Formats: sequence, structure tokens, C-alpha cells
Amino acid sequence: MKKESINQWFSRVFTRDINISKKSFGYLLFSLLAIMLIIEALIFEYIRVVNDLEATIEQIYIFVLILAISFLFSGMLVDLIKNRTQYYNLMLLIAVFGLLLSAIPENLFYYFGMVLVLLTTPQLIIVWFTILVHETNILNRGRITTYVFVPSFNLGFISLIFIEFDILYLGLGILEFFIFLIIFWYSRSYKYRETEERLQSEKKYLKIIFEKHFFRYSSSFTMLSITLGGLIERYTLNVDILLFAIISSFYLIVAGCFFDNIGRKISIVLGILVVSFFLISYGSFINEPEVLGMPIKVVLSIHYAFSLGPLLLAIFTIAGDFSTERGNLKFRGRINGIFMLLFFLGTIGGFMLSYWINAVIPNFANLLNSYILVILLVWMMGMKEFLASKEKKWAETLSNLLVFSKTGICLYEYDFEKKGKTKDKEGTVQFDRDLVSGVLSGVITIISEITNSKKELRKIDKEGVFLLFGYGRYHIVALIATMELPVLFKKLDEFSREFENKFSKDLRSFAGNVARFFPTKSLIKKYFKQKDEVGSD
Repeated sequence: MKKESINQWFSRVFTRDINISKKSFGYLLFSLLAIMLIIEALIFEYIRVVNDLEATIEQIYIFVLILAISFLFSGMLVDLIKNRTQYYNLMLLIAVFGLLLSAIPENLFYYFGMVLVLLTTPQLIIVWFTILVHETNILNRGRITTYVFVPSFNLGFISLIFIEFDILYLGLGILEFFIFLIIFWYSRSYKYRETEERLQSEKKYLKIIFEKHFFRYSSSFTMLSITLGGLIERYTLNVDILLFAIISSFYLIVAGCFFDNIGRKISIVLGILVVSFFLISYGSFINEPEVLGMPIKVVLSIHYAFSLGPLLLAIFTIAGDFSTERGNLKFRGRINGIFMLLFFLGTIGGFMLSYWINAVIPNFANLLNSYILVILLVWMMGMKEFLASKEKKWAETLSNLLVFSKTGICLYEYDFEKKGKTKDKEGTVQFDRDLVSGVLSGVITIISEITNSKKELRKIDKEGVFLLFGYGRYHIVALIATMELPVLFKKLDEFSREFENKFSKDLRSFAGNVARFFPTKSLIKKYFKQKDEVGSD
């Protein structure tokens, strides 16, 4: 009994509502690993070049500013691309070519190769983000992002070896090429292509980013970036890499689980309190060789581990939540682009502010950052909580699911409540699935004719009962529920997509034999059963 309780707790905290396919997870993992190797190599190479050339602080500002702006334009460009996996592969191939070119011992080739890498990296990040959001929902986005981020982040430190020893630099480009081959192999079976119909929206981009809750979250991340920039200016990136990697990995997993289990807002508030503790304690021992009995370098390693990784995780998760709202799908890349732009601008601003303040009043920046964090905590109290309690209880709202052909023939029906809607002679409740499927197919067709619109009907609301619809090329899925939740639409679309892939031959040549669709029950368990409840069916 005790073992079962532990298993249930583990499932509820770490795996509940995670139903991503192995192909999708593999693609996300290796594509992020390719990005992390490039990013960490660029950081190590940038530090080396800056030290060698003795770059001025103004040149560093300009470089980071250009990089920040490139994220904004990259988001606009990615939103125009329909085949996201194909575009990612193309950008990665150009980045690999840039790495190989920069290994040629001539300044011209080196700088041209590095420019190619720098131009493609923001686009790789944003297109990867759009794929991540497409494969996740509000109930699992924090944990899935963590589960792919932690291994790729740690393996990315391998790039330090190639940067540290010039003779091995060419190996980085070769390694990236082999990872590209793995990603290309995954993309043969895993594809993400946006459709014009999905991206139809009457919302304007400026209206979205100036919406109250969007502004609150984006401004909060900007203020957190300001404190991070101030930290970097005062203490540089003087960290123990091994300790930083270990602490970051542990804290990211905790943060990802908190995001999906207790909510985004309260998780960020708790994170700010943790960062505040280290910031205040460090400021109290500013001139001491140790802080709370730990060497300064150890404290800084822990502080950066509690600041940098979780901040990026929060940005990707919250940006993903905003870009899954129905009217925002069209601007998914731009939403991430604006968050990344503000992250870099905040970091630059915090760096400059700390630099100027310390030149006039030494150590005053530590006190200022403490005030910023206090103001931020108050500011966040009025924020919208994305993961509401009703979202976590989505399974309790389900009633029935029907899959039927475009002609109204029921292919599969599942009763989540184990009861139907009409009674037979014995008083037992039955569900006439063929009648309901035919009626729903007719209603959808009639509404399309009356409105003269190609836009698909997504829901019908009848006195507290909702019919939510998902569409494939040959079939329609209707989910009957007591609440209209965004996560149900996401699950419905994912179920519909995999149903079409699984039964594509049977759907194309369908001649009335519905027995072929009995294996649909496994998809029901995958998308509409919480993992700690699957065994109860």
C-alpha cells in the first residue's frame, strides 16, 4: 500500500498529464541540445574574444543590443513560416556550415562563419519554442520544458572543451553535424506544419502585448532581468561550473514541477523570495571572504543557478501560455521574441545601472535590487494565474467522446461516466451514438452552409454542457464536457491528429467496418486519462 502511494505521488507530481510521444520528445530534446551546444560555445568564445581584444563596455552593450533586437525580428519571420520542423533543419544546417567555416584559420572565414551562427541562433531558439508550445499544454509545459532543458543544458558544457583547445574547434562543427543528422532522421516521421485556418485571428499584435496581464508578466521578467544584469556587473560570471550545473539541474526540475502543480504565479513568487534571500545575505557579507560559512564563489554559483535557468524557464513557459490562447496563435513567434527582447534589454539595463550607481555610491546597487524585488512581489499579486484549479480538474468535466466520419458514421465512442443519455425499457441509460453522430455531422454542415464560412465549428454550448470539436481530414471528434477549458481543446487536437495518423489507411478506405477502430481506447487513455488514474479503468 505504501509503495502504491509513493508511485501515485510520483505520477501526480512528475508525469501526470504528460502524454507527449517519443518522437516528439526526441525531436525536442536533440533540437534543443543542438541549440545549447551553439549558445554555450558562443558564450565561451565571446568571453575569450572579449578578453583577447580588450573590448570596451560600449562595444559589449552594442553587441548584446543587436542580439536582443534580432530576437524580435526572428519572431516576426518565424510566424510567416508554415513548416516549422523543415525551417528548423534549414537554419541548423546553416549554423553548422557557419561553425565549420569559422574553424578555417583565416580572419575573414572566422568572422563570416560566426555571423552566420549569430544570425541563425535567435531563429533556432524561437522556432524551437513554437514546436515546444505546439506539443505541450498548460498542464505539462513547465515539466516537459524542464525535462528537455536539463540534459541539453548540461551536455552543452561539452562545447567548452572545443573552445578551450583550438586544435579541437573543428570538432564542434562535426559534432553539430551529427546531431543535425539525428534531428533530420526524427523529422522524417515527426513534422509540425501550421495551417492558414488555425492561424486566423482578428486580434492585433500590439493589442496582445499591451493587454493588462501580458504587460504585468513581461514587465516582471524585465525587472528580474535587471537584477540579473546588476549581479553580472558586480560579480561577473565567476562560478564553479560543476556546482552551477548540479544546482541548476535540481532547481529547474523543482521549478518545472511547481509550475505545473501549484501554478505559474505562486511559483515565480516563491522563486523571487529564494533569490531575495541570496541577494540580501550576499549584500550583508559583501566584504567578507565567506557568506554563511560558504566561499564567495560557491554562493555566486548557487545564486546564478537560482536566477538564470529558472528565469529562462519562466519566460518560455509563460510565453507559451500566452501563445496558446486561441487569438494569439498567429503571433506565437513574436510573443516569444518580445519576451526574449525584454530579457536582454533588462539584463543590459541592469548591468549599466549597476555600473553607473557603483561609480557614485559603492554597494548601493545591492540595496536597490532588494527594493526592486520587493516592488516586484507586490506587482505580481495582481497577475492572472494561468493554471487555475479548474484546469487541473479537467478530467472531472468529461462526459463522452465520439469519433465519426464526415458523413456521420460513428467510428468510436467512449463514455467517461459509464452512463448514457437515454433510458431503455429496464431503466438503464444508453447512448445512441449513431444517431448523435449523424445529427452532429448534419449540424456542422448546416452551420457551415448558413454562415458561408470555411472556419470550423469549435464548440456548442447548451445549458452548461459543452460540445467541443476537433477535425481531421477524414473524421470529426466531438468531446462532451461540463466545462469549456483551453486544455481540452489542446487535448482534443492532439488526439485527433494521432487518430488520423494511426488509422490513416482505414479512414481512406473506410467501407463501414468500425471494428478496425477499437484500438482507439489506447489513445483515450493517453490523452484523456490522468496517469495516476489509468489503472482504474
